[in-house]
Amino acid sequence: MKKRGLSIRYKILLLLTSLPLITLTVYLVLALKIFEDDKIAYVFDSSSSMSGTMAAQIKTQLNAVLGTTKPIFQDYLSQQKFSSVGESIFQNEFNLEAIVVFKPSATGAYEKAAVLEKVPSQTDGVLSSLQAQMSGYFAEVEAARRVVKVPFSDDRVFIMEKVSDETNTRNTVFLVIVKMSEASEMFRAAMSQKMYLISSDGTVLFGPDGMPGQKLQSTVSPQFLEGTNKQIAQGAETDRAVDGKELLVSFSRAGFGDLIVVTTVEKEKALGAVQILIRKSLIFFGILISVTVILSLFASSGLTQALTQLFDATKKVAEGDFNIRVDVKSNDEVGSLADNFNIMAAEVSRLLDQTAEKARMESELQTAKTVQETLFPETQAKIGPLSIAGYYEPASECGGDWWHYCQIGNKIFLWIGDATGHGAPAALITSAAKSASTIIERLNITPAKALELLNRSIYDVSKGRIMMTFFLASFDLDTGELAYCNASHEAPFLMKKNEGGTLKKKDLVPLNEVNNPRLGQARDSVYEQTTIQVEPGDLVFFYTDGIPDIQNPGKEAWGEREFIKALIAANKDFPGVNDSVERFAMSFQAHRQGAPLIDDVTFFVVKNEGLS
Repeated sequence: MKKRGLSIRYKILLLLTSLPLITLTVYLVLALKIFEDDKIAYVFDSSSSMSGTMAAQIKTQLNAVLGTTKPIFQDYLSQQKFSSVGESIFQNEFNLEAIVVFKPSATGAYEKAAVLEKVPSQTDGVLSSLQAQMSGYFAEVEAARRVVKVPFSDDRVFIMEKVSDETNTRNTVFLVIVKMSEASEMFRAAMSQKMYLISSDGTVLFGPDGMPGQKLQSTVSPQFLEGTNKQIAQGAETDRAVDGKELLVSFSRAGFGDLIVVTTVEKEKALGAVQILIRKSLIFFGILISVTVILSLFASSGLTQALTQLFDATKKVAEGDFNIRVDVKSNDEVGSLADNFNIMAAEVSRLLDQTAEKARMESELQTAKTVQETLFPETQAKIGPLSIAGYYEPASECGGDWWHYCQIGNKIFLWIGDATGHGAPAALITSAAKSASTIIERLNITPAKALELLNRSIYDVSKGRIMMTFFLASFDLDTGELAYCNASHEAPFLMKKNEGGTLKKKDLVPLNEVNNPRLGQARDSVYEQTTIQVEPGDLVFFYTDGIPDIQNPGKEAWGEREFIKALIAANKDFPGVNDSVERFAMSFQAHRQGAPLIDDVTFFVVKNEGLS
């Protein structure tokens, strides 16, 4: 007689015990792997977004400081002393503590030449305490033109800006001491993600308590710091700390000097939910198997059906179908398992939907770029005796530059502006400027009055948070006179045609006789204008400050000197406006070598062809 094996009851018991264990183990491994990878990706995305946001804020704040101090620098350089205008601007900026001017002596060493300070004699004490470091600071600013230092463990930031004369033989260094309390507090605040503002050598400028002044090498590996010095704007990777802990680290360049924002998260803490999930799953597995052994003899049929559903569902999950749901109506452990499965599958499906939504938002941003392009006029035009040709290239999907031309009565108006920063917020300001200009075009008013109206529109839209430099000129078709008003914008160049027909540097006339507050700075700002004669054959070059700041792949800026040389070379024979634009664009593109823009690039050329 054939020896009987296990009874069908025990076979079912074995099946109902082993099948859920094997199936759910496979599912748990797959789900945990997906969950862990997704969690790491989420942490990287979150930390990268935070570091990028902080980098943008730091850049905006520091650029705002330089934007504020630039008129003070110009005021000093033009008069070799601080005038009442510069002192008034300085006193009205609450976050500025001091501005110190250094000039090279006969021995070549920099010596203090002038100082503006809120607290008398305080700056001398600060400079005395930094006497040992100042020579090194001056060496760095000679090499880099601009350096940022935080020599004390507080919220004071030193910005050193080198300004050269036209021959590049005499340098003036401006040291700006500025308080950045809010930024320092944000880096110092305790949170799950630690943030650091560092320089390229790893020195911590802002960070958690006890870190400013130390080297970040005490927290992250040297290999990671080497990675931040590569010519990439943003990055994220897994790193192992000096104490052996694994870190999820991301960084973003601030785009100001060599500053870098670094965020770190301990991988163990970031994946704490995964460990809890594993422990709960193991406990749940133990309970499930125990109950299955007891109840399988009485509910083998229903249990087998439920396990079949779970098995089929896990296969679909492994194939990538996260929309699958298990319909088990039992109230036992298998029913709970099915509920947990549905919850986890729904969570994974939700995360996939978020990824699709992010892709949709990127598509909408591209659409916004297309819409913004409609704000600009045709790149080539001929209005009366004036020929016009322009060039525009944004640094991101949406830009903050805008230029325009139109005829109002017997005058041709020429517009160019640059909103703070770039991207979607700046693009909204340019849209507001375009909308306001459409109304202003219906009025027969002067450039100064037009800018007063435009200033109110910009202020009402941004409430002083985003401002705009602007230059507006009107060419009188009857007299050939050019009236212009400048709101802290880069001064255009009038290129006077001489008898020899060859453009020289002395023929460049900067239109800087008047300078007024930026648009959006104060609602009741009053603007002044002046006039200059534009003869037949003369050219006028309008531009934004993104052109001298164009960098090559080595992060080397084009600079004012090369900009002027290229401008003269492109217009040496007083060409047509189309040739002028093409030649000048080829000059800066040769320096750029395909590197990404750090700011929007906009310029246009106007030529008085005379009446035919």
